[in-house]
Amino acid sequence: MAKVNQRPWRVPGQRTKRKAWGYTVQMDGKQKRVYKAEWTREDAEKALAARLLQVGPPKPKSSGLTLAQASERYLATKARKRSLREDKRILEHLKSALGADTLLTNLTASRISEYKTSRLGTVRKIGGGENAIDRTLTAAAINRPLALLRHLLRLAHEEWGALEVISKPV
Repeated sequence: MAKVNQRPWRVPGQRTKRKAWGYTVQMDGKQKRVYKAEWTREDAEKALAARLLQVGPPKPKSSGLTLAQASERYLATKARKRSLREDKRILEHLKSALGADTLLTNLTASRISEYKTSRLGTVRKIGGGENAIDRTLTAAAINRPLALLRHLLRLAHEEWGALEVISKPV
């Protein structure tokens, strides 16, 4: 979105309005506004055109990390964690449920929500033989893998720079 417009304002204590021509442009997810009192409309249009040419072509997207690669990197990062064995178990479960070759960019909010829904309907057997009891998974058994996945995605976004945006579940 790029737009050339005029911005009027009042100086406190004065009756007259001052006006400045400028432009507003949104680039890389950030809005940039530039206004100068000495510009005419044509000057603002020229400055906007120069700004748009300055950007150049968009950056090529990287191939990205797969869930398996990200989990290996996560385990290397968290090597001193006390609950590392539990994290390994949860990551193996996530890789089998979501696919080890799945790119992190393909882990959308709807896909995570589908995983959560499937886990809510999962029944496990407690005990063996005739005395086995069927029970649904507890809230903790559903939320802990989601919390680990959320942490992994945040690391990929904030520290590793592998994700541009983190998808949030609905």
